[in-house]
Amino acid sequence: MTGTSAPANRYPDPDGSGGQRYWTGSVWTEHRLPPPPPQYHPYGSYGPAPSYGPAPWKGAQIGRPAEGPGALANPGRRLAARALDWLLLLGVFVVLLVVTLLIAGPHFGPIFPTVNADDANNQVVTPGIVWVYLTVAACGFVTGLAMVAYETVATAKFGRTLGKAWLHIRPVRIDGATLGWGRSFGRAAIGWLAGFLSWIGLLDPLWCLWDDKRQCVHDKVADSIVINDPGRVGNADPTPLAVSAHELR
Repeated sequence: MTGTSAPANRYPDPDGSGGQRYWTGSVWTEHRLPPPPPQYHPYGSYGPAPSYGPAPWKGAQIGRPAEGPGALANPGRRLAARALDWLLLLGVFVVLLVVTLLIAGPHFGPIFPTVNADDANNQVVTPGIVWVYLTVAACGFVTGLAMVAYETVATAKFGRTLGKAWLHIRPVRIDGATLGWGRSFGRAAIGWLAGFLSWIGLLDPLWCLWDDKRQCVHDKVADSIVINDPGRVGNADPTPLAVSAHELR
């Protein structure tokens, strides 16, 4: 049986214990799940305990460990990563707004024009403050588009945005595969469109607080989850190991 490079995930422990062990993609870690305890069945047979009731932790039902590398990312870290990404784009918004106001501002007219009721030739003048509001809204819209482009390219090409990289988390498909361009764009676009729904749009980023897979709404649409970075943790094996195709079945 030839060896193959397997993605980071939990696989049958090569020690033959019947449990699972976390594979980082290059080495085995010490994060293990014990084998299910035997349970007495009718007619005197024994076997694994049936899986009744809720999963013992979020992500257990999709083979994710309770904590450590490969576990579902904490919602607080997810929200913090998104805030960091928005702070990066805040600079784009400020520069775009300042440049636009410097160019178009002199043509806005008085911010609050004075209206003389006795002037027969009085014309309706759009207050300059209206143009300021429209300029801010337009710059916000363009910044949102830039955010969608940034998140799509960063996720599809590099696996995650800078905010997620700083907090050591990354989005992947539920089966552990990387996200392609379509799913990366879908996640980013849905997150941006949710912002137009006022307070209802908050359900998208906050959904991971109570979801059993810690998915936001955009994750459910893209069939994605966000996990902690796979890596060497604890007393990991010092040399890389190959996972055989037989162990991956």
